[in-house]
Amino acid sequence: MIRWQKVFTLVKKEIKSWLDNPTSYLALVVFVFLWEFLFFRNAFLIGEASLRSLYDFLPWLLLLFASAVTMSSFSQEKSEGTIETLLTHPVTEIEVVLSKFLSCLVFLTFGLLFALPIAFSFSFFGKIDFGIVFCQILASLLFACSLTSLGLFLSNQIANSTASLLATAALGFLLILAGSEFVTANLPLPLVPVFERLSFLSHFVSLSRGVIDFKDVWYFLSFSAIFLSLTYLQLLKRKAGNRQTYYRSFQIGIWLLVGIFLLTNIISNRLPGRLDLTAEKIYTLSPVTKETLKNLPDLVNITFYVSSKLPTQLIPTVREVKDLLREYQNLAKNNLLITFKDPAGNQQIAQEALSKGLKEIQFNVIGQEEFQVKTGFVGLDIAYAGKNEIIPYIDNPADLEYQLTSLIIKLTTKDKKTVSFLSGHGEKSSLDYQTFKKELEKQFNIQTLTLEEKNPEIKKENQVVIVAGPTSALDENTQKALKNYLFQGGNLFLLNDVYTINLQTLTPQAVSNNLDKTLEDLGIKPEKNIVYDLTSHETVRIGAAPISFLLPYPFWPDVFPNPNLPFVKRIERVVLPWPGALSLDENKAKEQGYQLLKLLSTTKYAGSQSENIILQPDKVTFSKENLQEKTVAVAATPQTEGKGKIIVVTDSDFLTEQFASFSPQNISFGVAAVSWLASEKSLADIKVKQTTFRRLIFNKEYQPSLVKYGNLAFAVILPTCLGLTRILRRKKLRKLVYQPNEKLNS
Repeated sequence: MIRWQKVFTLVKKEIKSWLDNPTSYLALVVFVFLWEFLFFRNAFLIGEASLRSLYDFLPWLLLLFASAVTMSSFSQEKSEGTIETLLTHPVTEIEVVLSKFLSCLVFLTFGLLFALPIAFSFSFFGKIDFGIVFCQILASLLFACSLTSLGLFLSNQIANSTASLLATAALGFLLILAGSEFVTANLPLPLVPVFERLSFLSHFVSLSRGVIDFKDVWYFLSFSAIFLSLTYLQLLKRKAGNRQTYYRSFQIGIWLLVGIFLLTNIISNRLPGRLDLTAEKIYTLSPVTKETLKNLPDLVNITFYVSSKLPTQLIPTVREVKDLLREYQNLAKNNLLITFKDPAGNQQIAQEALSKGLKEIQFNVIGQEEFQVKTGFVGLDIAYAGKNEIIPYIDNPADLEYQLTSLIIKLTTKDKKTVSFLSGHGEKSSLDYQTFKKELEKQFNIQTLTLEEKNPEIKKENQVVIVAGPTSALDENTQKALKNYLFQGGNLFLLNDVYTINLQTLTPQAVSNNLDKTLEDLGIKPEKNIVYDLTSHETVRIGAAPISFLLPYPFWPDVFPNPNLPFVKRIERVVLPWPGALSLDENKAKEQGYQLLKLLSTTKYAGSQSENIILQPDKVTFSKENLQEKTVAVAATPQTEGKGKIIVVTDSDFLTEQFASFSPQNISFGVAAVSWLASEKSLADIKVKQTTFRRLIFNKEYQPSLVKYGNLAFAVILPTCLGLTRILRRKKLRKLVYQPNEKLNS
């Protein structure tokens, strides 16, 4: 029976010894300062409101720090001969082990919590995800628990403190490195997943993503329990002496406990159970996926072709794919059949995979005496009612839910709505938007719409008409046809450029397509300017290799969706190249039976240029006067029945291949917009399984330095002040002279 009052008394004693030792403060300052210094070297180059790179350095630094903290826990007591004295006190061996474990963990936790001031300081300049921060701190604490238990065990085994430190660091290093290719390259392939699951680092990274997975938490807890139990067993052996029967009974029980922990770790790898704490719930199946799986009309067959002999770096990918497929099967129940096939060593299965269009990848295998090029499969085949779609190769499962759900919808949806691209006026066609078109085809029938010159009419079978950057004037009949289509229940997606940009010379040319009059009738007025944002924008590369450099380019602003509009709530930002501003007249819109909703806006540090516009990034200068938030996209919703919806964006280039490649959320926004117009569930609700880029926005030049040096100074000053206060107080107490109480003597 553990007497926790005794444990806490011993913990207080141990912590007091830490506080009274100047070396403790020195070790703490060195650890925290070095940790934050490595982070702040590059923290502002990317400009992301995230602590991700901070925790990239932590495992290696914490390995040394935890080894230093635990090295004297038992070894010093054994070398000084005080361990026997301690065990003769009225405390049990397990209480001694727990007290030393908790006291070391408290000291380590104090250092790990210095990440919180960084997170809070970042939150003033960006939208930091505190759910991920919580998981990162939890991962670091669990990691510290494992290292502490390992350090205590080795400290109890080794009488020399320095040797204990080196042994803990060496064994911890191997456990961190266990799942890397450096170790697994020379192992038999069946052992590779085992070593990957044994690795500290794989579980630490998994937790740090922002999702608390049962198997990761249980790994750290069971690891700590195993080594604490072994430490207790060693102390028990020292006390038991010649009472072999007494010791053996405890020994058998503890080894059974160790076996149970190992077995449960193997089983837990197959059990579901996780808590998604990310702000966007990116590791939780989206409502679209859940609805799709629950309403499957008939049996869908998914075959996962995965070779057993794959390189180490693909093992986490295979595990995540299998976990996702199990979640799909649990939701779909009897309407989804998952099959796993291994083409390795089976030529028939390999030919079957190739005939369906899956890719056979090549990878290098480095053995002890050989270097070989081998092949393998990691792909999916989705089949329904005699039709099939494939995902030929999965190297990154981040967007697998999106791909899988969209293909299931494509196969199982019978009556798709029609989305048409208007042509005949210099518009961009679906060929200019290949990725955008490919994503739309998963939900809609895509076609080109050409109107008759004399009597243009848009039929109601076109649920959404996309007008993408017309460069020539729309005649009066075409404008009338668009307006009639809208007022009779049709939906318009207008991508209206104010200027076209010559990409070779970066010179603007004003566009006159006559859409301004149609839009002004709805209370939407495109301004003749190009918007820039001084705090939220992209960078561009100037020059050619090997001499090139990056420059900020405010004419490519990162604009933000209206958080009050549900269909874009999962989209963090959109990059618009050379957009124009919109002026909104809500009264005029109300007269036409519409309500205007701001859809995309800049920050409040945006301006515009309308005369003598210079777009070259190395020549342009930007005025800092009259900065304000600019609206660059608007949605108009009808307030009376029978009318359609309309979305206007002051740029048509953001959905082209050039910009979709480095800003995938542009495509997500386009799909979400069309889905909202067509009153369809949007695949854009499916988040990519990676954290959204959250930009740090500094308004003053001194603010990055304030955050950086403020946190570094805090990491040094706080422990130093606490240490000096404690040490000076002790010195003062030593100088006090005992004075007997005269009243008592009398």
